[in-house]
Amino acid sequence: MRVRNLPTTNWDISDFSLDYYGYGDVDIFINQRENVGERVISIFRLKDIEKYDDDKCFDTTFAILCNDCGIESGIQELVGLNAGQIIPVKFNGDNNPTIPLNWIEQKFWEL
Repeated sequence: MRVRNLPTTNWDISDFSLDYYGYGDVDIFINQRENVGERVISIFRLKDIEKYDDDKCFDTTFAILCNDCGIESGIQELVGLNAGQIIPVKFNGDNNPTIPLNWIEQKFWEL
């Protein structure tokens, strides 16, 4: 299997105009039961905000993380996943979108 890391953007919130982007919550879990994790804010393209608001959507996309993870929550598995990282996101209908667990377990942001 070929794995490529996702880039980190040059992070400056002023670069993201609300004419083209919107914000949404994303849940990051570190286990299959989805009982340990944290909720973060992410930037989505407007076409993905429409999917975010669709309770029947189960597509995947990419977003830009707005939070540094693992710091306030103390979840060591998430340390280093920082604001500006482009992340894969799976929409979950009427539940918050999530980052795929295998991406978190493999710590793709460290590659």
